Amino acid sequence: MVHYFDNTATTRVDDDLAEILRVYGTEKFFNPSARSTYSLQISNDVKAARETISRALGASAGNITFTSGGTEANNLAIFGSVRSKRGNIVVTAAEHSSVYNAVSELGSRGYELRLAKVLPDGHIDVEDFLSKVDDETILACFMHVNNETGAVNDVRLLNQAVKEKNNRTVTFSDGVQAVGKVPVNLRYLGVDLYSFAGHKIHCSKGVGALYVKEGVKQLPLQFGGGQERGLRSGTEYVGGIVAFSQAVSNAVKRVDECERLFKGYKQTILNALKDIPDWRVNCSDNVSPAILSLSFADIKGEVLVHMLEKYEIIVGTGSACSSNSKSSRFVKAIELPPRFVEGVVRISFSKYNTADEVQLLADKLAESVLSLRKTMLG
Repeated sequence: MVHYFDNTATTRVDDDLAEILRVYGTEKFFNPSARSTYSLQISNDVKAARETISRALGASAGNITFTSGGTEANNLAIFGSVRSKRGNIVVTAAEHSSVYNAVSELGSRGYELRLAKVLPDGHIDVEDFLSKVDDETILACFMHVNNETGAVNDVRLLNQAVKEKNNRTVTFSDGVQAVGKVPVNLRYLGVDLYSFAGHKIHCSKGVGALYVKEGVKQLPLQFGGGQERGLRSGTEYVGGIVAFSQAVSNAVKRVDECERLFKGYKQTILNALKDIPDWRVNCSDNVSPAILSLSFADIKGEVLVHMLEKYEIIVGTGSACSSNSKSSRFVKAIELPPRFVEGVVRISFSKYNTADEVQLLADKLAESVLSLRKTMLG
């Protein structure tokens, strides 16, 4: 039996959602843009899914655009916001690669990139971020929950402060690690654009969404049949969309329950490590309950990950989308002390984790760290 604790990377699909995917793939497989009565019903199913998500997240149904996932939603938000041939973009080096690399591409096209600092725990340095916003800022990007440490940023505060400095600036928050993990009400947050994805909340890979605030005009990145109000042409992944809507609804309802559960899980792990020297929690305040990021001095996190695999325990070392990088941009951004740089391990929970397997993880993690330290000492 595999004990899976890398839910920040992806999650298992709920059984009832897998059944939805099967039904729409084999029985209700009609194209929602075709003219038959059957297709009309499928089109109505997409409309209903949009309304379900909107209710769950405090948005209007017309503001939800379905995409193939978080990366496409982030790219649509960023490239779809750029109209003028000049201006600056404010972002942090701690953003997910699908945001950071997208704005970097705009930098290569002549836009000025202004990198704001992050604090040692991954939170955005608000003062530094706002100091970089001015009359020429066309886009401000600030993620809701940091995918590496779980740091939860005050999106409402950042949005209001940016708009006070320049109300023409488009504000965008990557909410992929927030929806279903922390409370999200899009009207309250106030941002112009907000992204989220299905495979982080027990739906399938290949489906996500971009929220576009009423009155905010976005340019499409792809052209075709005019689906999704012309913003994202292409035949809709209907089964994924319907399942996604249920996943969002389910996850939002369980936020408080999961928070209580996950906080207990974190404490179990911390208790098991308390007598081991030279380790740190990378973020402990204003943090997602679903993420526990740890750093161990003079230990390679990748080695620790493989040691845990011997017990069929899976944890992560950081963003799966950046796993092929030789060095972590994020580790540099938070200025992690040199002894801890290579020893980062990210543990992330889901509703499928049990107290017994968390205890197993805690015991084997402590055991593996002690074994590695003993090996290092000869």
